[in-house]
Amino acid sequence: MKKYILILFSIISFWSCTEDESIDITVLPSVTTTGANTFGCLMDGWIYVGGRYLNWGHSYVWTYDSFHYYPEEDKLAVNVSVKPDINIHFIILSPQEGKEATLTDIRFRGEELEDGTAFISHFDPELNIISATFGNGKRLTNGRFDIHYTTQQQ
Repeated sequence: MKKYILILFSIISFWSCTEDESIDITVLPSVTTTGANTFGCLMDGWIYVGGRYLNWGHSYVWTYDSFHYYPEEDKLAVNVSVKPDINIHFIILSPQEGKEATLTDIRFRGEELEDGTAFISHFDPELNIISATFGNGKRLTNGRFDIHYTTQQQ
C-alpha cells in the first residue's frame, strides 16, 4: 500500500511541474536617454532588437533609414529591420518629452496591430535624439528605443 501511495504522490508531483516559459527581458537593450542607437521590444513574447540586420541604405548608422521625424506633421515614423525581411513599423504622433504619445499604424510582418502608447523620456531636436518606451498592451510589449533620428521635410 505504501508503494502505491508513494507512486501516486510522485505522479502528482511530476504532473504539477511546468516548463519555465518566461522571457528574460534583460536581453533587451537598457532603457537609456543618451542617443545610444538602441531598439528592442517583445512581439508576441519574442525578443526583437534593431541594428542586427542591416537596412542601412546609404549611411553607416543603422538608424539613419529607420527613424524619421516630420516637423510639419509633428510625428516620428519608425521602420526597423529586426530580422531579414521582417520589419516593425509604427508612427508616434506629437512626441513631447515627459509625456505619453499615441502609437499608431503599428505593423509587424505586414499585419496591422492595435494602436498603443509611447512615453517620451527624452526628446532633443538640436541633437536629433529621441528616447521612449512603447507598446500596445497586447502583442507589442516592453518596447524601448534611444536613437538619433533624421528630420524629413515634406
